Amino acid sequence: MQDKEEKINFFKRVIISIKDFEKYQFFAAETVGKAIKYLALLMVIFTAVISAIFTYKFGVSINNAINYFDENINEVSYKENYLSVNSGEEIILKNEKEVMPIVIINTNATQENIEKYKDELNRYENGIIILNDRIIYKNEMLSQNMEYSYENIANNYNISEFNKQDITNLIQSINQINLYISFFIVVFIYMFIIYFTSTLIDVVMIGVLGFIFARIVSVKLRYKATFNMGVYALTLPIILNLIYIVVNAFTGFTIEYFQWMYTTISYIYMIVAILMIKADLINRQAELMKIVEEQEKVKQEIEEQERKKEEEKKKEPKDTKEPEEKKEEKKEDKKQKDGNVGDEGLAPQ
Repeated sequence: MQDKEEKINFFKRVIISIKDFEKYQFFAAETVGKAIKYLALLMVIFTAVISAIFTYKFGVSINNAINYFDENINEVSYKENYLSVNSGEEIILKNEKEVMPIVIINTNATQENIEKYKDELNRYENGIIILNDRIIYKNEMLSQNMEYSYENIANNYNISEFNKQDITNLIQSINQINLYISFFIVVFIYMFIIYFTSTLIDVVMIGVLGFIFARIVSVKLRYKATFNMGVYALTLPIILNLIYIVVNAFTGFTIEYFQWMYTTISYIYMIVAILMIKADLINRQAELMKIVEEQEKVKQEIEEQERKKEEEKKKEPKDTKEPEEKKEEKKEDKKQKDGNVGDEGLAPQ
């Protein structure tokens, strides 16, 4: 069985895990390492596609930002750790399709304005606020908003002052291809760690559910087996999640209860796989009982034949061995016959 399992390549495993519940018992018999290797490769593909989408959207956003900067930002001045943009004019940019759905710029903002901007920022998954002394950044992957002061940034990169022309020259000197490749690598590593860890937690939970359900239906499976099955039970939900993210990224289409559906599908796969294993065990047990019955019949027939042979052997001496008296009588009869034959030869003519 092990040799057969080793010949199943990754893409064949994907197909089997989606449509062939009967093969889950083979996955259950594998090592945990092989199951985790499959999950890691699946998440590499998943993360690569997601990172490519993010990189594409990042490129579009960068080009849009550059165009907006050239056309709408008339004045930029940074000096003595303070920034001024368009003489402190309030600029609020909102676009749900951008990597940064909201960008707020106000270098003359009061504390009251800042609190209002923070409330506005919290309504979005990603966004940034540019103030005169710091920036406030929000990312859906972070638990809280991050604040970076211009003084710290300037000290780290040895920046004393700059203006709009300096920024324009810097933008033109940047190799965009290298920028996008670097962005892709950073996003890929970061997202792979996040998605792989969260998916592994899902596998653990599904494995626990499978272990409990197996005990309920009287199927003796170790947790290692249900853990492996949990990995493959998540294959279809992961693929559906990938399709959903791609569609959502380019169309904005959303499904309100998608996460609930994602979890439900994996649980259904686990339950059905265990029931299939139970049905297979019942069928094997029935076949085994038939074999035992047939063997019992054959054994009885053999014993009956042996018994008959023994009876025939016991009867055989009684039928072939004659009593001594009968033998003596036969001898006497023979003598008389011999004597009669001699007398006939001497009789008168």
